[in-house]
Amino acid sequence: MRPRALTLTLSRKRERGAAGRARGQGFASAKGTREAEEGPRGPCAVVVSGKRKRDAIGRLRGPAVLAAVWLLAPAAPSAASVTVSIQPLPLAGEVGAAAPGEGATPPPPAAFAGALDDDTDVVLFPAARRPTSRPVVTVATRVRGTPSAVGAVLLDPNRYRAALPSLVRADVVATRAGSLPSVGPDRLLAWELEIPLFNLKGKAWLTRQADVIELTLVEGAFAPGHVRFRMAPADGGRATILVSEAQLEPRSANWIFRRVAGHDPWSETAMTAAAAMVLARAVALEVAVPHQAGRGPARPEGPMTAPAAATLDGSTLAGPTFRGLRKAGVVATIHRTRRGRLAHVSAAVSIAGNPTEVAARVDAPESWTAFPGWKSVTRLAPPQRQDELKITVEDDVAFVDLDATWDVKYGPSAGATVIAGATKGAVLQWQVFPAPPSGLPGQAALAVLSEQPRLDESGYVARKMIESEPLMEHALALALTYADVAAMADRIDPGRASSK
Repeated sequence: MRPRALTLTLSRKRERGAAGRARGQGFASAKGTREAEEGPRGPCAVVVSGKRKRDAIGRLRGPAVLAAVWLLAPAAPSAASVTVSIQPLPLAGEVGAAAPGEGATPPPPAAFAGALDDDTDVVLFPAARRPTSRPVVTVATRVRGTPSAVGAVLLDPNRYRAALPSLVRADVVATRAGSLPSVGPDRLLAWELEIPLFNLKGKAWLTRQADVIELTLVEGAFAPGHVRFRMAPADGGRATILVSEAQLEPRSANWIFRRVAGHDPWSETAMTAAAAMVLARAVALEVAVPHQAGRGPARPEGPMTAPAAATLDGSTLAGPTFRGLRKAGVVATIHRTRRGRLAHVSAAVSIAGNPTEVAARVDAPESWTAFPGWKSVTRLAPPQRQDELKITVEDDVAFVDLDATWDVKYGPSAGATVIAGATKGAVLQWQVFPAPPSGLPGQAALAVLSEQPRLDESGYVARKMIESEPLMEHALALALTYADVAAMADRIDPGRASSK
């Protein structure tokens, strides 16, 4: 007898009625096949049979599908862990400047100091225009607490569960002698992360080597990989610069992650950035406002809104504060409101060419089809003003609805606001600056894209993800903005490797 099933709509396209349904649906069968058939572009449904949710997917398009593949803390322990006595070493000076890693040595935590404040985080992406597999992404955030307080959280399994309540299981299943006897043994953690649509499981070693605290993924989802934490004191030791360096293997999680990671050259990097960002901020909030019984962890509060497009400003990315970071890779900033909600994300890439000509290219809405998931852009009736026009966007994204009408204004750079569609109120803004001399021949421009995409309104999955973990509002916007600006740079200037 076929079990009773409940169908959940994962895209608002279906909410529009027959017009949305005519675009087609892809869905998983009630028999629970691991590989859902790929259907035509359109919404996706998931079938819940009995007590078990079935994997579901239609056509995976664009980094916005990160809403369906929630990467919170790929290897964090919980309160259920076996208790092991840990005595964190004092963290007085800069921590982890010589942390081991693949490729170039990452910038030390102090390199991020001038770019951070209590409401701004910095993210460093790979310099390559099209990053290779298993890219390294670095997130830097400012913590209201001493380095020793941060280290105490990172070395205490119980504090991870307080910071990340989505962890349903994390047990110490083995130990070994650590490199620092005074800190205690290394611990092998068996973890399970419960997220909408499916659970993720794996094993990771929690270790400390010199002044680097690391989660090394050795089995299951996202393995092989690592998340390394480095710290430096700020404000005379009263605050901390926390740097989280993540390298993951999303293809080891499940078939959905494999397909998303292989969709375009930026999805895997975007997924890693989302994970690193949520983990870093969750730890920062646990240090600043320690979890207490009877209430959940500290999280952003208040309504989710977007500022006016004209107020989005990423000009600091073109300034001297970010010069060293621009040489290390593509740089982004995440800006928060006073209550912690997302204000906007800005990301900068260098593009070879005359800055005026580059500005003309990125300001033309037709070029925005470079954004992953933007299938087409159509200008509406001739504008009444030369500095304003309206466009319609058709997407080819599963799980989210990015079909919209945008009002584009030039003052002088292009700024746009969604005036009709599921993500009404979403905004983006381009800014182009002359790039500082880099030693390369010819002119170059620094293109900065700022966005608040209102993905919380884009469909069922994104809404549920952000409701469950409010930090996903920031993580998904970061992933989307990076993918958009990197894809635009790749279209205009595919041969240039990095942001300088």
